[in-house]
Amino acid sequence: MKYLIYFILMISTLSCIKSTNYGYYENIPAIEVDKRIYPLSLIESDKNIDVLFVIDNSGSMNSIQQNVINNSKIFLEQFAKQPYINWKLGLISTDKSQEPFIGFDTPFDSTLIDYRDPTSLDRTVSQFQTAVSKLGTDGDSAEYIFYNVKRVMDLYNGKSPLRPAFLRPNSHFVVIMISDEKEQSMLDFGPAYDAPAFIKIMSQYIGSNKILRFYGALNRKDLQGCSTPGDSEPYAGSQHEAAINLTRGFNISACVDDFGNELAKIGKDIASLVGLPSLLLKQRPVADTIKVYYQNKLLSPGRKEDGGVWFYEENTNTINFYTMDFVKDPHNDFFKIEFDVDDGNNRNK
Repeated sequence: MKYLIYFILMISTLSCIKSTNYGYYENIPAIEVDKRIYPLSLIESDKNIDVLFVIDNSGSMNSIQQNVINNSKIFLEQFAKQPYINWKLGLISTDKSQEPFIGFDTPFDSTLIDYRDPTSLDRTVSQFQTAVSKLGTDGDSAEYIFYNVKRVMDLYNGKSPLRPAFLRPNSHFVVIMISDEKEQSMLDFGPAYDAPAFIKIMSQYIGSNKILRFYGALNRKDLQGCSTPGDSEPYAGSQHEAAINLTRGFNISACVDDFGNELAKIGKDIASLVGLPSLLLKQRPVADTIKVYYQNKLLSPGRKEDGGVWFYEENTNTINFYTMDFVKDPHNDFFKIEFDVDDGNNRNK
């Protein structure tokens, strides 16, 4: 009987202990609340992209060049307005001896955009349009896209102070080919300019963890809306197609009425090469207590399709943003982030 009473008392004591430690567990306050200001300068992303336009300047290119000029803004605004993308752009022709038209001797890049001045994008677009107009249509009748890409990258490699490097360290490299004729580099300059060999060579010009991507805006007899001469080379099986496929890019028809929207797709894909902008938190949070403010406005968390602006990634301890379109001044603005610091206690029990 004595042992039975002792056992009952012991069980009662353990029950009390359990109640004391766990019965009101959810009411335990956070040991620490983190409230910090994060300048937008702390935003981290894989953000460098070097974009090279190669536009055919032979006599038949006037209408296609005009299409590029007319739709420059819808293309550029896909990535140029994103404050976390550090872009750079250059323009060359398909003529094997011409100098570049923009973006080499003087940078043409994201520093031209003043996010406090909406007209800065218009001025940037105008500069690009002027450069395309200067390129003209009186160039060589032979089109050397592959040869010219390598020639100009080698010319502007930074080894001479008169020729600053176009490609930057730790930058993705994008080439946009615009032409109505076949690629002729291999025919005149040898097998090094066969698409697989050429892409292998060009991949050595960028970091091993960076992306090389070729796009096309081409006029070919087998593309939508095109009515080129019967002896024109089709896109299917061409050197252009091979370079695009090898680098996981895509081609758009230069002959369609909605060329602007098609060109914008290339711009959007360029923007997608950059990782989502993120902020590394100083401490580890209790995830469901995180609040992110921009200009005193609470930003919604969650999935993008549900209206979310950001999400928390536990593995990297980062706040990740789907877009930064809402940011007005990336150089001077900041986020305010509040959360309960994770002290190891699970308050959901």
